[in-house]
Amino acid sequence: MTASRPSLQLATTLAYAKGGYSTALSLGSGECPLNVLLDTGSSTLAVTPGRYAPQQDSRLKATALAQQVTYGKGAWAGPVLQTQVGFGQGEHARRIDDAAFAFVETDSRSFFRDADGILGLAYRHLNPAHDMSTPLRRQGREPALTWPWPYTLGDAAAQSAFKQELLQQPRVTLPPLFQALAQEGLVADVFALQIQRAVVHVLDDAATAGSLARDPLNQGVLVVGGGEECQSLYHGALQDIRIVHDLYYNANLISVQVGDQAPIAAAALAPADVAGYASNAIIDTGSSFIVLENALYQAVVAGIAAHDARLPGLIDAFRQRFQNEHGLANAAIDVADWPALHFRLESCSGGEVCLRCEPSHYWQRNAFRAGESLFLLLPQLPQWPNQSILGLPLLSGRYCIFDRRDHATGRVRVAAAR
Repeated sequence: MTASRPSLQLATTLAYAKGGYSTALSLGSGECPLNVLLDTGSSTLAVTPGRYAPQQDSRLKATALAQQVTYGKGAWAGPVLQTQVGFGQGEHARRIDDAAFAFVETDSRSFFRDADGILGLAYRHLNPAHDMSTPLRRQGREPALTWPWPYTLGDAAAQSAFKQELLQQPRVTLPPLFQALAQEGLVADVFALQIQRAVVHVLDDAATAGSLARDPLNQGVLVVGGGEECQSLYHGALQDIRIVHDLYYNANLISVQVGDQAPIAAAALAPADVAGYASNAIIDTGSSFIVLENALYQAVVAGIAAHDARLPGLIDAFRQRFQNEHGLANAAIDVADWPALHFRLESCSGGEVCLRCEPSHYWQRNAFRAGESLFLLLPQLPQWPNQSILGLPLLSGRYCIFDRRDHATGRVRVAAAR
């Protein structure tokens, strides 16, 4: 293994995924440029059909593996392939010749919008694949490879049947792309994100992705292989949040405080869910929302009502509008009326780190559509345990270093973004 190189700074943007940051990478022999969503809540590199054409990639290697990945809502499936993946340009380029990725064979538009796929930045436990050799041979397929894709998954019943067959096959854990970069000595085992907003800033509903990308409010930075040394990206002291498990970026949420009211204690994860979910909160850059477990969400909304009895009616009005992916008119929301929220998490020293979430971060203006504001707090997802998902609204205006070098599971270091 060679020594790690200096860190690499890459531009990120909200322009493509709309509710998450993406960065550019190149894929295959033709170095096809792709914009992939940066997600600390998953670990798979997955690419959608469109700009990248596997049949034109002379470096492509098929495997017997397939993946089906489920997020908080919905899932996709496809074959696992190998090819060249690169970041950066010229002398700053980093490249892996045989990186594993999935090629999405089911409808993924609701996940990635105008992005070309996703780059999961969590740990290896979230990157499982299954060896489909046995069922493929039963079909008479030789060699027993999952590319070209031999399944038709056009409806929910077919996808469910495929999932059942998949889970009966031998399980393999694939190294995520960032882990592979670190293992090859191409980068240190740390990355950082400078984050401004949670949802794309739109002043013209007819704007192209290119023009959205030029809006400074839609821009950020990914630092691959570094963090602390990039002092032009942040100011003030770094606060260290303890990561308690290397499944997701699992943290211990202690409490949430509404304005200057008494803190609301966050319940521990239900014992039955500890083995599968590890802690009562995760830090997830793939989430456009802060998702609070049900009891905590209801208590926070009650605290907002205690702050100003008019405000829950605006939340209800937003919920009705958001069923059609619309927010409230900007003029309906004066963030000066709303309280700041204070999230307290366990620090690396055993104390607390307090992250203040401003009303302008959980009510974002011109969000997704011009002239509309989105309320970015949600109650617990269906079929999800009592675990809060601390997404981009809490990280807005911050510089976050995901340092996986510290002990077994790492830490997330947070400061104010410049």
